[in-house]
Amino acid sequence: MTTWLRKFFIRTIFILLILTVASAQGGGMAHAQTGIDTVVHYVEGTPSEEKIAYDVTAYVSVTDSTGNPIKDLKPEDFTLAEDSKIVTVLSAELAPDAPINLVLLLDTSGSMTGPGITAAKSAASNFIAGLGRDDRVALVTFDNDIKTRIDFTTDHQAARQELSLVDATRGAGTCLYDAAYQAVQMTATVPSGRRAVVLFTDGVDETPSGGACSVHDAKDVVSIANESGTRTPIYTLGMGSKVDQKTLQRLAQDTGGRFFYSPDANQLDALFIRLSDTLRSQYAIKYQSTAGPGSHTLAVTAKYLSAQDTDTRGFLLPNFPLRLTFVEPAEGAEVSGMTSLKVDTFGQGETIESVVFQINGTTVATATAAPYTAQVDLAPYPEGNLTIEAAALGPGGIEVARASRQVAVRAAPATPVPVEEETGGGGVFSGSLIFVISGVVLLGAVIAFFVVMAIIKKRREQEREREWNEKVGGIGAPTMEEAVGSDRTMDLWEMSPDALGMLTVTASDDPSMPGQRFEITKRRTTLGRKADNDIIFPKDSPVSRHHAVIEERGGGLFLNEAEEMDEKTGRLKRPTYGTFVNEKDVNGQEILLQTGDEIRLGKRVTLKFEASARIRAGDDKTFDGFTSSGDSDTMATRQG
Repeated sequence: MTTWLRKFFIRTIFILLILTVASAQGGGMAHAQTGIDTVVHYVEGTPSEEKIAYDVTAYVSVTDSTGNPIKDLKPEDFTLAEDSKIVTVLSAELAPDAPINLVLLLDTSGSMTGPGITAAKSAASNFIAGLGRDDRVALVTFDNDIKTRIDFTTDHQAARQELSLVDATRGAGTCLYDAAYQAVQMTATVPSGRRAVVLFTDGVDETPSGGACSVHDAKDVVSIANESGTRTPIYTLGMGSKVDQKTLQRLAQDTGGRFFYSPDANQLDALFIRLSDTLRSQYAIKYQSTAGPGSHTLAVTAKYLSAQDTDTRGFLLPNFPLRLTFVEPAEGAEVSGMTSLKVDTFGQGETIESVVFQINGTTVATATAAPYTAQVDLAPYPEGNLTIEAAALGPGGIEVARASRQVAVRAAPATPVPVEEETGGGGVFSGSLIFVISGVVLLGAVIAFFVVMAIIKKRREQEREREWNEKVGGIGAPTMEEAVGSDRTMDLWEMSPDALGMLTVTASDDPSMPGQRFEITKRRTTLGRKADNDIIFPKDSPVSRHHAVIEERGGGLFLNEAEEMDEKTGRLKRPTYGTFVNEKDVNGQEILLQTGDEIRLGKRVTLKFEASARIRAGDDKTFDGFTSSGDSDTMATRQG
């Protein structure tokens, strides 16, 4: 090989090596710049004031690969899935001023004696000083004992003063898990809103002799932090070489918090500053949920540049408070003379003894049983806008709910005044004219009568065809807005004479189902997801294939669960996600239904039950020990 070729070969190999190293470094840098970490810290749902739905807020933070918060994301950068179902993001904004309730949990064991406790107190004091005006902080210390130094307060100066008096206890152990468990319990006493536990330690859970110091363990702490009544993220800060980083990371990751580490006391100020920045850089992501009350999961996916990350958190939707909604008259309707008033109820937790209808603060009618209806004469009221109110009264006459409806009062049509026939020479002509006019009017009335009857007959045929289509497949079913109006109140449909009762769908994963009504006309009516049921919920996966049965016996309608054979065990099994009446588990019992009962199939399908007139006629029979068809061994229970 010539000298020139050797030099060319060596130079080529050298250039290729440089390009390979540069490519590897470039790839690493690109990954570092685009890798992100998403954490769902806390999810809270509250009943909407305007609709039968929940307003849900998820507090989420997104950081880059170096742990720095990403603060310029927009709503379209987030994707939310509630119980695996995509929901619409209404807004996603940084919430630096959203108040937070936090417990500052400080390790005062023997290992903290000296520079450690001094640096920790200084950094924690600066952290408290940086809290917002409405933020509430509690200070708790732990070693062998757990001490609440100051309870939740917005007096941050008082908290810092109490912190300055804290000191480490020589020779004391570290009951870390018991302290974290108690701190989470403290957060359960605070009102709704953001909450957190900030745990600082330099060691592990142990006594001075090396044994376990706490009664609880890390699993217990994670469990209580994720319970429906608490749901508290834990932010863990570890210092030094003896700290149990793996456990602290688990406590943070499994509860929606974050883990921060400092190798020594010199970096504690920077550590607490990063914690403060994390708490102030959370996004408040809002959406509306139509799921039913109970436990749910929310998965949040954040996208930034070419990277994305997902985190999931469990949360609880509370029961709806009792509400009244006007069914009739419609909002803004023109009314006159005798007018029908009707309200419906929605929600749980209150007993209604009566509903009073009021105009100008004066009670004009009272209804004592559902459906709550009344007839009111509006003739005495002047023309113009009029507000009608309905108030639900509980035991002792205490008001538990109220609704209003504005209508337009119009004068009733005037009664025609008969005209006296003139006497005189024109009497014969006038009498003949009146006779002819009367005949024409009568003929017109007869023609109009037959036209109206034909229209009514046609509409009835169309209605029967529509109801049949709904029965077999939901074809032509009204939407929720069409069925119940913008206020989501019940419509004005009446049951047919042969109906035993009616079920109204109030919630479903299938957007075409809410508002649909199903008449119960058979002695035995089946409900489920499979097509061979009488009432079908094909798109509601939590509903079992054969879920429930409603049977008519002895003048009453009884609800029971349908049992199916388990293909694996060969045994009968209940519906997987249960059946509930007024949020109480049926659990294999037979329930006698009453007007106003709410039935829930599985997790989210809810139906409102209304008995027909002939079924309601037997409402005075007792529920406990109700005997059907003369068989004393068949009993119906209503738990309550």
